[in-house]
Amino acid sequence: MPNFGAKVRVEVYLPKRHARPYRETLAWLIDELTTVRGGCSVHENVAGYYYSPFRGLIEDHICLVYSDFEMDWSHASEQAEVLDYCAKLKQFLLENLWEEEILVSAYPVSHVSEPSPDPLLHNS
Repeated sequence: MPNFGAKVRVEVYLPKRHARPYRETLAWLIDELTTVRGGCSVHENVAGYYYSPFRGLIEDHICLVYSDFEMDWSHASEQAEVLDYCAKLKQFLLENLWEEEILVSAYPVSHVSEPSPDPLLHNS
């Protein structure tokens, strides 16, 4: 039977821009999540849409960057720690980029792993 490892996924929806601060911020975010949290995945040029009362439907392109933290959402202290991290990350991004809003989300996920082999079944 497979094992399920509890983790917390943090996602950052970073607007895709060609300006230097955006490229540098994406590189920093990848480095941050890789060195501090063990890795990340990046989906570039994802289409996003939002509605502006002044301009109607607006298409935007984003980089979706996510990482699964070795934490358990069901532990209140770990949930508080990851939410604090997300709030500080969002504040940093808003201070360093020209955006009104940047979505940062966190939620529990489970990774499926193969069960450890039973040593009693492998007697040779």
